[in-house]
Amino acid sequence: MEYFDIHSHILPGVDDGAQTLEEAMSMIDVAYKEGTRKLMLTPHYIRGKNSYSKEELHKRFEDFQMEVGRKYSDMKLYLGNEILYEDGIIEDLKEGLIQFMNDTKYVLVEFNIRISYHQLYDAIRKLTNARYRPIIAHVERYRCLFKHIERIDELVGMEAYLQMNISSVYGGMLDENARWCKKLVKEEYISFFGTDAHDLEDRAPYIKDYVGWIEKKCGESFLEKVFVVNPQKMVENQYIIE
Repeated sequence: MEYFDIHSHILPGVDDGAQTLEEAMSMIDVAYKEGTRKLMLTPHYIRGKNSYSKEELHKRFEDFQMEVGRKYSDMKLYLGNEILYEDGIIEDLKEGLIQFMNDTKYVLVEFNIRISYHQLYDAIRKLTNARYRPIIAHVERYRCLFKHIERIDELVGMEAYLQMNISSVYGGMLDENARWCKKLVKEEYISFFGTDAHDLEDRAPYIKDYVGWIEKKCGESFLEKVFVVNPQKMVENQYIIE
């Protein structure tokens, strides 16, 4: 199976991910060897703190796309932002300052890991009321959701989608975080996986080591849904029906 990684920081020189073209291409080499053939580049968007404009982001993306295409003609790149949610984000979205996921209505949104559930719920409500389709980035990080499956149900019921960093399924029975992540995966709450790759050491774009567990517990059809079907629907701006 060829994989679609919807969350990465490989576009060079725009955030705390890859800093140089050489580093970025080395990360692309790893991703390609892991079986990734479609890759969403999602540099951070933090209000007032970005080192780039949207126009500059597109130019960097186009240049990088050409560079990758010369080496891997079958590697497809897409552009988005990982948005840090705070007051004013809805206005920035409406003004076109933020890069949607492949210019669709889907937005990849992260939050402060200590956010209260009330604040998280309110943010998702505001995004959906504005007719955006929020994907909650690395859902496993938020303490207000940990072991609260009823809150997960409520968010999914609001048409929020959950993205998990694939390495989060790694860990034994004594690892509470890993157990929680595995529960979310086994009960099929996760719509997307991503590597959240930032570098070649601590957060490299590895996938293969974790896919086996997911397939064993959830089956090949679920694997295809989260790595192929859902991401393709997302980049085509289609609704995902869970």
